[in-house]
Amino acid sequence: MKRVGILRVVTSEDRSFLEHHQRLLQRSHPSIAFETRCLPHQPNGIHDAATLAAALPQIEALAAPWSHTLAGLIVSCAADPGVETLKALLSIPVVGAGEACCLQAMALGRHVGVIGIEADAPPVFHHHLGQRLLGYRQPKGVSCTHDIHSEAGKRAIIDAIQELEVQGAEVIALACTGMATTDVAALAAPYTSLPIVNPVLAAGNLMAQKIG
Repeated sequence: MKRVGILRVVTSEDRSFLEHHQRLLQRSHPSIAFETRCLPHQPNGIHDAATLAAALPQIEALAAPWSHTLAGLIVSCAADPGVETLKALLSIPVVGAGEACCLQAMALGRHVGVIGIEADAPPVFHHHLGQRLLGYRQPKGVSCTHDIHSEAGKRAIIDAIQELEVQGAEVIALACTGMATTDVAALAAPYTSLPIVNPVLAAGNLMAQKIG
């Protein structure tokens, strides 16, 4: 059985929390063995330029030795931090959740609405979506992964999705893998008819294609 690493960019000692993305992917791809590791000094994940800068050397330091035991590596962060560097550095396929999310969203609709936890969509979304990025929303009061799980944060996410639907979005792409933990697609289902692309599941699908 091929083994794929899931690199989480938020530090936690809670294995149940850390392995949530792993459980999602294991259900979707039972023929692949998944293993999760996290950065050692990133308690609030990546949500701005400063946290991104702090994370990049940790990502490379974690991924390089780990890759020797893996068939592929998923960087489970929609900003795809360090992904291009890792693709050049490692001899295994590397998939970023952001790139995978964009590719799946473009297959589902021409006009893509994006929601995330920063003031603007991550650069990887602008790069891949280009003119197909119809609009971006940061849900009110949601600025890091911890905010996503509050009741106020969940309501704000629904509001943001509805705003993008009114604007003309045909599909919603989640620019934050932390939203996979809340299962935004299920949360928003009663309030929208739009397909919602989960970046974690998109990354698993793309990796499965790459490793065969």
